Amino acid sequence: MSARNTSQVGDVGKHVPALSAKLRPRPVDELREWGGERIVRGKRVLDLGCGDGRFALGVAPFALSVDGLDPDIDGIAAAEKNARGAGVRNARFAVGAAQHLPYPEGAFDVVILSWTL
Repeated sequence: MSARNTSQVGDVGKHVPALSAKLRPRPVDELREWGGERIVRGKRVLDLGCGDGRFALGVAPFALSVDGLDPDIDGIAAAEKNARGAGVRNARFAVGAAQHLPYPEGAFDVVILSWTL
């Protein structure tokens, strides 16, 4: 699904601005609560409801690859900008919703929903 194609998404995810990521814990602290970096190390990770990429970019140094999916086009634009600014090369972001995943079955080793509505 392209960043401009939101026909299957509607207004899902438009209720909490991506800026609210500043209120959340650091990704490494959150990951530690879930069992540590071992759960993503060397794995293909999907971050559902990624918003501005806060968590996806936080786990990218440990993961083989990270894909972030969010219905908010502004959040995805921020995630892409944040990835470029941080020099992260193993993260990709797309507009979409969990109800209509644009990935083949088995594409990921780990799926994470962090602070997702």
